[in-house]
Amino acid sequence: MYTIKFLQYNDLRKQVLNEKITLENVIDISLEGKPSKEDKLHLTDVETWAKYAFENEKEYYTTIYKNDKPIACIDNYFLGVTIDFLTYNQGELFIYLSMSYQKYDVINQNKDGSFNRYSDDKMFLRQINLFSSDEDKDVNNRILFKDNGIMNVETITEIRRPEPFMDYEEKETSVNITNNWIDCPKDYKDYEYLLDYKNILKPEYLNL
Repeated sequence: MYTIKFLQYNDLRKQVLNEKITLENVIDISLEGKPSKEDKLHLTDVETWAKYAFENEKEYYTTIYKNDKPIACIDNYFLGVTIDFLTYNQGELFIYLSMSYQKYDVINQNKDGSFNRYSDDKMFLRQINLFSSDEDKDVNNRILFKDNGIMNVETITEIRRPEPFMDYEEKETSVNITNNWIDCPKDYKDYEYLLDYKNILKPEYLNL
């Protein structure tokens, strides 16, 4: 059973922020400190803001809990949706997987600077980040999908011991991106289907 709270996860603090700070960040960062009169009417609490933001393509945050533990934080913004999967690592919350979906075609910008929304209320899985960390090293695998079916994989390994150094590797391969298309959320709480990443990700995406 999942519980939804409209709160932001902060990766620097390694914690889910409270309602007051979440709303402050919406105002200061998402709205650039200039909320409209209509915005202000809906900034009374995080759920009121989330519902309004979803309907008006503004940014809001959702953290999903299972058994009272946060398992994912979702950032729904104008151009897309990013879901960060959380676990505990050495006693701290840790993002081990991040998946970024695009609702708009940001690759092919219109002459007036605008972007076209993808048809059929679909969004495209554009990027995956897989993170691992232990006492000896941090590893970040960044997977970027291009429109021509090319999957670009960057692997950054930061070694802490016995000798500190950083290793970088990049490779590309062709994949079938048909399965990268997925339905957009139907309402401001419709995110449970995105938690099932094992059925969304193709095995070859994780065969790094």
